[in-house]
Amino acid sequence: MLAFAMLVIGVLVLLAVLVMILRNFTRSEARTETELSTLGAPTLRYAVPNGQDPAVLVAALSHEGYRAVGELVGGTEVLLVECLHAEDRAQVRSIIEHVHRTAFEADNAFEGEPLPVGHVSFEDER
Repeated sequence: MLAFAMLVIGVLVLLAVLVMILRNFTRSEARTETELSTLGAPTLRYAVPNGQDPAVLVAALSHEGYRAVGELVGGTEVLLVECLHAEDRAQVRSIIEHVHRTAFEADNAFEGEPLPVGHVSFEDER
């Protein structure tokens, strides 16, 4: 009986830790989204083409040190990317253009055939 009680306590502690980790992650994502959505924030806005998973783009940009989030605007998924320096624009464009596949097609988005996204243009360039 004591072993069962210890097992239950261990599972409850593990669940509490997981809840705290998920809560911190969610708060961090919400904070980033709020900061990047703020009017006047130095961001690039990119309309994600249909069929492209924005999470793959966010992961690729995060891997290169950029803060990015996706948000749904009028039925279109838009990627907000923090752009602190003028030279970041070309780097962000290159990263997006070189992400190879959607998450549904490959385990690693950096391998395989390129997804034909064409030239990446940001909303302020249209």
